[in-house]
Amino acid sequence: MNSPYYLVRLNRVDLITLSAVPTTMLAMALSLAHRPLLATSLLFLAMLGDALDGMLARHLGLVRPFGRYLDGFMDVLIYLLSPALILYGEGFNGFWSVGLILMVGCGLIRLAVFNDTGNIEDARGGLAYRGMPVFWSLFLLAAMLLIHGIMTLNLWRLLTLILLLLFSHAMLLHRPFFKFTRLWQILSLTLGGALLFLILDLTGRAS
Repeated sequence: MNSPYYLVRLNRVDLITLSAVPTTMLAMALSLAHRPLLATSLLFLAMLGDALDGMLARHLGLVRPFGRYLDGFMDVLIYLLSPALILYGEGFNGFWSVGLILMVGCGLIRLAVFNDTGNIEDARGGLAYRGMPVFWSLFLLAAMLLIHGIMTLNLWRLLTLILLLLFSHAMLLHRPFFKFTRLWQILSLTLGGALLFLILDLTGRAS
């Protein structure tokens, strides 16, 4: 792990984890440019790297505390700050942004606990999360963007606030939550989400 010149020697899995940096930063830039659908597409790609790095680390015997902490920092970018910025830009601002503040705060607490304890076992002896994992914020974001245009802004804000409050509370619950462990599940969700929002962005701009 140590390097004679730098603080740490990165391995192959660390580079996959860090691939979320340019992807997420570009998603944030697109959000500021009022391209929320394309930004969300990129976040699903970032989610793919986030899901695969842990699997590869276990498979290659490269699991180490540094990787867990690095992954946690990437989670802040992918699942807390980026979705909050996108929702804020879509009109979930002013008073309503208290929901975003709460989501980010509860998400940080949940990630700090995860860095300390890691995964846990469920009743069947499989891997599970303690508290609802932060990556569900991306699915929440996707759902809210899909229905954004079919209801009034204030109704959309109210529904978003309710869902954010429930999500924030669930992240702090002391109970196991399901963990995706099958590769086909991960690929279907991440690549499917990325493709869906890419198509929505392209067709929206063409119409």
